[in-house]
Amino acid sequence: MSSMSSTRKTKTPTGKPQKKVDPASISGYLLTGMVLYGGLGWLIDKWAGTSDVFAPIGVVFGLAAALYLTFRQVSVLERQEREALIRRRRALADVEDENEDSTAHQHDR
Repeated sequence: MSSMSSTRKTKTPTGKPQKKVDPASISGYLLTGMVLYGGLGWLIDKWAGTSDVFAPIGVVFGLAAALYLTFRQVSVLERQEREALIRRRRALADVEDENEDSTAHQHDR
């Protein structure tokens, strides 16, 4: 059974959950937003007796909402990748410091 979320959560080495984006979610957001809000606009057009006024507005609104959700998702992933890179660099620096310390202790003997 698939989840309603477009992201999967995985555990990082530190135990924190980290999101992974399903690439199809971006096109899913775009299509769903346009169809859903375009359909609502079409229903409002039928109810109000107007012809093609609210349907295009709904499509544009759905597209804007989908782009916002996509941007938000990508920015969260960018932040997580940046934090992971910083953690890796710190871990590498710690290993290098330990190696330098052990080398210095060997030369002191």
